[in-house]
Amino acid sequence: MMFRSSFPLWFLALSAAAIFPFPAQATRGNVLAKGIVYQAATYISHPRYGTHPSYYGNPPEQVVDINIGTNSDDDYGMSLFAPEDGTVTVIHRNSNAWGYSLEWCNRAGTERLFMAHLKCIVQVGSVLAGQKIAEIGGTGGWKPHLHIESSKGWLALSGCIVRPPVNPYGNGTLHVSNGPAPLQGFFTPLPIIAKQFFPQRNGTIMELGGGSGMRPFAGQH
Repeated sequence: MMFRSSFPLWFLALSAAAIFPFPAQATRGNVLAKGIVYQAATYISHPRYGTHPSYYGNPPEQVVDINIGTNSDDDYGMSLFAPEDGTVTVIHRNSNAWGYSLEWCNRAGTERLFMAHLKCIVQVGSVLAGQKIAEIGGTGGWKPHLHIESSKGWLALSGCIVRPPVNPYGNGTLHVSNGPAPLQGFFTPLPIIAKQFFPQRNGTIMELGGGSGMRPFAGQH
């Protein structure tokens, strides 16, 4: 016999959502400008660097180092943006190995991103998606790169989980930024697009970092 409810279906659906809420959506935006090609990697028991530290206490395979150019100097001064509307808080002021670091928190308060080794922090407090918040640097005694991790564990940029390879010795996995999420208002601004030039080899982008065997992910992350 088919069960027939005396309550409308929409009422049951709303009640179920209140009791069993869906998990918070991953970050829809990216901290890099649209079109930027970047590589992601991490390290565990590395002979020189040891194991990747985490501000949030995440396992090292969930902690991401991002490099952009063919060498670390290309990263220096690269702009970082709020991936969505939220707030920015300064965490460290170049007083330890984290260098200058910040924490971005989304508007709902369900996710925080920690970014370290920054050259400078240019915006603190409430920020809109796409607003410049910092620049990549090498503070804390490191070569220029971006250390980034999520309070949720796995880092998601543009709604896609970033799974960095461990100890890649020269290269990480290639990603292409979709840019920050559109502003949450009555209009959609023009996307932030950065020009980026790499040496070409047979009409394709050369491997970043001078390594070999690099395979870019399909799609944009």
